[in-house]
Amino acid sequence: MNWALQGSQIAAFVTSFAMAAGAAAAHPVDELIQGAYLTLAPGEVKLQLDLTPGAEVVPSVSSSLDPDADGAVSEAEARAYAEQVLADSTLILDREPAAWSLVAVTVPDLAVLAEGGGVIRIEATALRPDQDGLHVLAYENYHEPVKSLWMANVFLRPGEGWTYAVTDQERSDEGRSLTVTFEARPE
Repeated sequence: MNWALQGSQIAAFVTSFAMAAGAAAAHPVDELIQGAYLTLAPGEVKLQLDLTPGAEVVPSVSSSLDPDADGAVSEAEARAYAEQVLADSTLILDREPAAWSLVAVTVPDLAVLAEGGGVIRIEATALRPDQDGLHVLAYENYHEPVKSLWMANVFLRPGEGWTYAVTDQERSDEGRSLTVTFEARPE
């Protein structure tokens, strides 16, 4: 089997990248853009979830980030928000649910968000065993506190004696879910 990206995989990646760049360049003011970047790595799946609220939806997002309304997001408030967002998504690995563990959350100043700028970044990991053969990873994001636009992409980070190859990808029409079939091989 050829372990390099196939032409259709390259085209899908370029199209996804162009869509993400277009969404960033023409950010709608009335939507929450949610970009999920999943990285398949030895023993784990890493998630970077970037939430970019448009200026019109910032008040709703800010009220969730700053429930005591003191104008600042504490570390505890940021973590609670991130945990809720993660709870609104699922990760299924070979038909078994996997739990996210929060690694970090970065929240810009509320004033920056209010101007329609800034990105809320949530980083998490889920453990998974490395096993030779075909596997399926399914991610779904149900987080929709306001009108949203979703994107999801998968990246491969081989290492520690393992290589990976994507053999198939399926995305839902609205971008909320991504299912990836991949092959894992020991080096």
